[in-house]
Amino acid sequence: MSILSNIINIYLAPSKVFEAVKDFNFKKALVPLLILAVVGIIAYLPVQDLVAELEYDQTVNFMEKTDRLSEEAKTEMLQKADEKLEGSHINQYISWFIGYPIKVLFMALVALLIGNTIMGGDAKYGQLLNITAWSYMISILENIIKIPLMLSKWSLEVYTGLGVLGIGENGSFINKFIAGFDLFALWRIVLIAIGMGIIYSKRTKPYLIALLIFWVLLIAISAGIQSFFLGLAG
Repeated sequence: MSILSNIINIYLAPSKVFEAVKDFNFKKALVPLLILAVVGIIAYLPVQDLVAELEYDQTVNFMEKTDRLSEEAKTEMLQKADEKLEGSHINQYISWFIGYPIKVLFMALVALLIGNTIMGGDAKYGQLLNITAWSYMISILENIIKIPLMLSKWSLEVYTGLGVLGIGENGSFINKFIAGFDLFALWRIVLIAIGMGIIYSKRTKPYLIALLIFWVLLIAISAGIQSFFLGLAG
């Protein structure tokens, strides 16, 4: 299948895509990673001013709440923040460019540990890298939906999952934990599990259960870290 066919079929017939890419080669792994890197850059372009403004506001908020810095240090930090706000966003470009590939590399490793270590399989990392990278093509639709929401709300915190319920005090553990249950993230987990079932020639369900357990633990850890640092900032 062509690249475009794979992108379309990952939404409509994911099993066809995973059957086509289950045998590792460099090209099969590199193409989706490059596509995702480009998607990251394209997603950053419309929100770059929002990202810069939020970083500036965080710096100002930190300076206002801390007593550990001298007035000279605060003035210098504010000056640097002003220069960063008006200057190049090269660091953010790099961050958004490598963001998806890094997530794919990590999740492929998780899939390998689950499939080989826990489930006793013998797949290669490259095979799981292939199916994970194509699973992340869901991020194309995710950005199409979320970026307009970010711009309309002028906030990076938009939700396509349980976060819309607004459960818990803003910034609390339960608030961040519930917000972590996103439909697109769940969709990626399901796709990776389908791909693992094809690679290991077994039912999807055991891999899905294992991935969901890991996902919930990851959400809990992330929520704990976020709420901790938000608490310090407050």
